[in-house]
Amino acid sequence: MNQKLQTILLKAKENVYSHLSGGNLSRILGQGYDFAELREYEQGDDIRHISWINSAKLGKPYVKKMHEERELNVAVCSLVDGRFMVGDKLNTLVQVLATLGYSAHYNNDIFTLITVKNDSVKTYDPTKEFTQINRGIHDIYESELIGSRVDYSKIGEIYLAQKSLLFVIGDFLELVDLSVLAQKHEVIVVMVRDEFEENPKASLSHQLINPQTTHPINQTLSSKAIEHYRMKLIEHDERLVEHLHQHNIRYTKIYHRDEVVTKLSSIFLS
Repeated sequence: MNQKLQTILLKAKENVYSHLSGGNLSRILGQGYDFAELREYEQGDDIRHISWINSAKLGKPYVKKMHEERELNVAVCSLVDGRFMVGDKLNTLVQVLATLGYSAHYNNDIFTLITVKNDSVKTYDPTKEFTQINRGIHDIYESELIGSRVDYSKIGEIYLAQKSLLFVIGDFLELVDLSVLAQKHEVIVVMVRDEFEENPKASLSHQLINPQTTHPINQTLSSKAIEHYRMKLIEHDERLVEHLHQHNIRYTKIYHRDEVVTKLSSIFLS
């Protein structure tokens, strides 16, 4: 395995197991419970199960009894193309994938990895196996990205047999319609970007290359060009956020690998 990839995976594993044991990541993939009944408190019951609201209404302590834990169906869809060769984006995306995959493994949940690249959609078999999770991440990391471009219309072809907690990860520098997926699943968007993409610096000497096509961009990074670009990006992001809000899709934006756990946790604490 590539040494850089191995380092990223080990760091993700360390983060997951240390933070999950401390409870900071437990809301990301915490196993769920089905409500069974409300009954009067009996000696020996765990006081953490007391329903304080119902107890106040009824004038005596009551506890909520829950069915056994139910496993979650966790799916992660990566929208990856040539733009992920900018800066540290690919490494950050891999750390997000590993964090989510290892969290699912820790909680004994079913994990499904999906990749959308160019005009193809690849869905790996649902798994609880650590090695299978790593294999899918390795495939993404080692794939040839330069010259590739995601066909976002292919997102409509994503199929999951069970209702899932679906993370969609990409840079979202193009508008993506997630309305159909949001009707079927609980969708969470993770935007992975490089700071340069949002705040490029003026330069008249650098030759720009489109990483999706490998073609030169016949434009210099003048102050005027950057100002126009930033304005268009702000308008784009406003439309994107409006779409996410319209379909009750939670989201976060990540620039660096060292903020992956914090940003993912913040989604579930808001």
